[in-house]
Amino acid sequence: MDMIRRLHRKFIWMATASVVAIIVLAVGLINGSLYVRVHHEISSITDIISQNGGTIPSDLAPQEKGLFEFGNWAEETPEFSYQARYFSILFDANKKEAKVINVNHIAAFNAKEAFNLAVRVLQTGKSEDFFLKDRAYYNYKITQTASGDTLVVFFDCTRDILAISSIFSYSVALGLFCIILFFLIITFLSSKAIKPFVRNMENQKRFITNASHELKTPVAIISANTEALELVSGKSEWTGNIIKQTKRLTNLINDLVALARVGEIEKENLKLEDVDISQVTETIAGDFRQVAAERGKTLETHIPPCVHVQSEEKLFGQILGILLDNAVKYCDEKGRVQVEVTTEKKEKGFAIIISNDFAEGKDIDYTKFFERFYRHDISHSSQIKGYGVGLSMAADIVQILDGTIDVSWKEGRISFRLDF
Repeated sequence: MDMIRRLHRKFIWMATASVVAIIVLAVGLINGSLYVRVHHEISSITDIISQNGGTIPSDLAPQEKGLFEFGNWAEETPEFSYQARYFSILFDANKKEAKVINVNHIAAFNAKEAFNLAVRVLQTGKSEDFFLKDRAYYNYKITQTASGDTLVVFFDCTRDILAISSIFSYSVALGLFCIILFFLIITFLSSKAIKPFVRNMENQKRFITNASHELKTPVAIISANTEALELVSGKSEWTGNIIKQTKRLTNLINDLVALARVGEIEKENLKLEDVDISQVTETIAGDFRQVAAERGKTLETHIPPCVHVQSEEKLFGQILGILLDNAVKYCDEKGRVQVEVTTEKKEKGFAIIISNDFAEGKDIDYTKFFERFYRHDISHSSQIKGYGVGLSMAADIVQILDGTIDVSWKEGRISFRLDF
């Protein structure tokens, strides 16, 4: 059930994230293109005023447009020259004295205020910019006339800026509404969307459990009959191979049953208790030390005392057993297995690192190590016992205990790291 809930949440968040990305992109493109368009129109208007000596002629003729160009509403509206609010100041070549101050098309400024504002604008060194004054937005442009004089034009673009702001606000609000609505809908419908996968997963679990139980009986009968045959006719190469393979099948069946049981574990039903990680790790490592020695390998531990955590001791021990069995099994001949518990660089929690010598691990795809039935030896040689179930089981248990597991290879050693 935990896996189904994780899948459910992952589906919802991935779908929602996709919609959020699309809406953000759409809102950004719409508002960005609108801003560029309005900015271009405002700049065109100040150009018109500058080119006509500080005024907008009433008989302004529209210019021809290209196939993909939008018209400038200032050039296409007969009433625009009477609607536009602007003023201009013509300075001499030294930019000290005003020759002409035109405030006939603005009510917010008198001649003195217009002159003072133009002087401040000239001091900024910018030829064009926007500014806010008394809750109104203005655009100014500074140009040189043919006679060498300086013309400063101001255009009241409040209506345009507020239109952009309103569209931006409404589009963001609409986007948020769509995201919330989609989230609610996808949350309601996601169960139906993942239902085929859930059904398939449940069928797989049921098949594994049923097949395991069905296989146990014939395998046990084959093993018992083979042993009886050896008592009657004596041991032979063939009976030895039969017993060897029935043991392998028995181990595989047990692993499949254990894997199915792990999938049935409910996080809410875990009996959490104070677990002495140092003691548990040292005990399990000690159990494998003799196994490693019998295979000509060494097992070292670096475990600080008194590392505790609230966890399920049985499941935690199962993880360590799987990883240590894997480390001893795949460690190079006369190699070294190391178990380390560390609390460094962690404000809370701890990490366990189990590593072993593995010289041939350079070109292996470690991203597949936790997939079920995956083994890095492609031929699935039986020289090393295993079915690719253990690491998958360990990864599932780690996830149930709210931890993470990673695998890496460096300088001839493979390391499995557990973080809790």
